[in-house]
Amino acid sequence: MGVSAVGDRGIRPRTIPLLFFGALAVLAVLVYLFGPPVMPGMRSAAEDKCNQMYGANFRSYRLEWVLPKSPNWDPPHWLCKDKRDLAKPGANFGWWVNPF
Repeated sequence: MGVSAVGDRGIRPRTIPLLFFGALAVLAVLVYLFGPPVMPGMRSAAEDKCNQMYGANFRSYRLEWVLPKSPNWDPPHWLCKDKRDLAKPGANFGWWVNPF
């Protein structure tokens, strides 16, 4: 006797849109949280903006992608800090840095 992962009747047709929109929602959240640092255009635009801000030398700045922390939810954003003085808060570029 075989064992089925979806039951005797299989997947019902009305559950297909639910699964589709659930997967779409998970994908949207992942793109919102992790999309900009893995997109080469947005990462290079953030590096260029940070480079202009701190002396046109890649050794003089540190670029970070900051994710929200649990208790105080802060939206994900680019943070550029001057390596010569890391005690300063740094520049917040927000989520979107224009790659065009």
